[in-house]
Amino acid sequence: MIDSFTPQKRKKSLFFYTAGNTIHGKLPPAPGFTLIELLVVIAVISILAAIMFPVFAKAREKARETTCQSNLRQMGLAFEMYCSDWDEIYPPTSNWKARLQDYIKTTNINKCPSRPSLPWYYGQGYNIGCTSPSVAGFPEKSMSQIVNPGDKILIAEWDRCNAGPPCGTTGLLSGGATSYWAVCRIHNGGSNLLFADGRVKYMKPEQYHSTTDHIDSDGNPVPADGSTVAAVPEAMWRKYWDTSYEE
Repeated sequence: MIDSFTPQKRKKSLFFYTAGNTIHGKLPPAPGFTLIELLVVIAVISILAAIMFPVFAKAREKARETTCQSNLRQMGLAFEMYCSDWDEIYPPTSNWKARLQDYIKTTNINKCPSRPSLPWYYGQGYNIGCTSPSVAGFPEKSMSQIVNPGDKILIAEWDRCNAGPPCGTTGLLSGGATSYWAVCRIHNGGSNLLFADGRVKYMKPEQYHSTTDHIDSDGNPVPADGSTVAAVPEAMWRKYWDTSYEE
């Protein structure tokens, strides 16, 4: 009976055993991973996950940002149809979203996929201007009165339903419907804006409003950098918010 055999041209030993008149052979079992090797593999996977998860999160938020941009474009079309039916006059502040429902037929485009808990009548802020100091907004203005419509914010992603420049009072107004400071940074630090010419653009609040991060439950602005809230220069915010302002 043959117990073992080492061929001259093989580096690994073959082990043989007999079954009836047949001789069978096999290689010795391969060694398994050591504990240290397993720990190294786990550490590498953990590092890769830490690197990739933020990338995936940003990509997911980018997709939601695109959805919001599409919603705002549809809102722009609804404004155009409303103005066409009302002698080119923009809707008044009161119930402006409800007035546009005849042209939208759904509240889904009023909702942000990144803020599903907000009611449909919040989340998109209509530029209503400001009384003191005087800043002309859109409500009940003729389309012909809007100076440089490509620069003027019609709708901003907002945490209330009425928006305005960073010169208005703090707090919640009109039963909570209006806030001049309820900026939104939901999409990777910024948000989408609908301009009067129908264009939609992603911007950060410090480009058109202030360094506000969000408002607290009383409507007071909370700074993004942990210091104090600062508005952008007046010429800059009037460019975007004052429908009568021309550079």
